[in-house]
This record gives sequence, structure tokens and C-alpha cells, in this order.
Amino acid sequence: MFFYVLALWSLTACQQVEQQAKVFGRYVPERKDDFAWENEYAAFRMYGPALAPENPSNGVDLWLKTSPELVVDSFYYREHVLGLPYHINYGKGLDCYKVAHTCGAGGLVVIADDQTWIGGPYDRWEILEQTPDKFVFKLEYDSLLVAGHVLQESITITAEAGQLQNKAEVVIFGDYEGELLAGGGIYLHDTVDYHMTIPEVGYVFYEEDALSDKTAARMNYEYNGSTSQGRIQISVKTPGATLTDIVDGNLVAVKPYALGDTLTYFFGATWSEWSN
Repeated sequence: MFFYVLALWSLTACQQVEQQAKVFGRYVPERKDDFAWENEYAAFRMYGPALAPENPSNGVDLWLKTSPELVVDSFYYREHVLGLPYHINYGKGLDCYKVAHTCGAGGLVVIADDQTWIGGPYDRWEILEQTPDKFVFKLEYDSLLVAGHVLQESITITAEAGQLQNKAEVVIFGDYEGELLAGGGIYLHDTVDYHMTIPEVGYVFYEEDALSDKTAARMNYEYNGSTSQGRIQISVKTPGATLTDIVDGNLVAVKPYALGDTLTYFFGATWSEWSN
């Protein structure tokens, strides 16, 4: 009997360890086809077809987390079931980074005809790998408008435990004969107060007050009198980047791109209020 109890305890302990995922992601039909994911340091989402009437982008939205605890499901539950907006920090973090129709916090930026081109919402999604320590998914876009040409985009994103940055692998298809630059970008809000580039490694970095968005600032002040939620740091690295600069309000790390090739870049974010 003793050995049976010991074996049962051991099996239960192993199952509990296996269930302690550090990385998570899923398709979110209850929020207009969002696709959201996270690891210990931050959570992200990208926009789907149900949100198309609101003119979203193929950019990346950022959610801040106070700890390694997984929060994506709880954020959506509070917002859509309990009616508690995730723009307010109830102790686990908040969504305070405004994306609108921009590249957001690490989305794809294409430069053609001396201007940046940002796409719309994805058309299809696919989960390629999901373990407690790794999450890989692919989004496909049918209508990436670049300099009057309709191209197609496929982006595969890998999030891993212990990594501050996600890996993005992009392939763009279509018919365009002009020169293209492509890579990751960070949209600079009007309140930007610090940014940095390291051209030698294709790295760009941006920092701002977490409550730079007026709506998020107002909601947090009304809820708990807070006028500060710390600071956000966002980074992008595009190996081989030939341009690391501000273009059309975006801090970009881009390089020459040929249609059909695979472009790899990395993006991620941290928050001064995070603690382990």
C-alpha cells in the first residue's frame, strides 16, 4: 500500500510539473479573432479578420505583466466576462500600448518608394508547435499593400521560455519589381523620450512611460489614482540590417529584401514593474 501511495504521489507531482507552462498562446475568437501569446516577460497579440472594419494593422500589440504568471486567458476573461477593462492594472499587468494602424511593438515594416507600408489583419492562422516552453504559430495575410501592389505575407513567430525576444520569420510573395527594404519596427508614440540604435548588429531600442496613452492614463487614474505605471522598453533586432533609423514615425531595423526569401528578425519588450 505504501508503494502504491508513493507511486501515485510521484505521478501527481510529475503531472503538476508538466502543467507549469511558461509559454502560452491561442486563437481568440471571443475577441474578434485576436491571436495572442506570452512567455514569462510579456504578452502580445495580433489582429484578425473580424476586426477588419476597425482598420487594424499587421502590427504587434503589447501587454505588460508583473510576474512570470500566464495572464492571457485571465485578461480576456476579465474584459469580456467580468467587464473589467484590461487597460487597467488590477495587480497582474495591463494593456496600455496603443497600436492602431501601425507596426506596433515589433511588427513587420516594408519600405518602398521611400515610404513605409503597414499591412492589415491576418486572414489565416496555424499553430505549428506548442509545449510548456515553446510556442510556434503562423499567420498568413492575403492583402499586403505595398506601393500600389497587393502582396501576400506569411509570418511565423516563435516564443520561448526565458527569451526576452520573439523570433519572426517572414516570407513575402507577389509581383513587385522595385527595391524593397523589410524588417522589424517600433511605432514611436508622440511622448517618446528615449530611443537608441546599434547599427552594427541591426538593433533598435525604444523606451516610454507606460501611461503615455491618454485613455489608459485616465482609466488607471480613475480606478486607483495612479499617475505612473513604470516604463516600457521595446527592442527589435534584424541581423544584417542596413538601415536603423526613424522612418515615417517608426524606429526600424530593415535590410534589402527579395520576394520569396525568408526574412528573420527578433522583437520583444520588458516592463520596469515586472518582478520574478
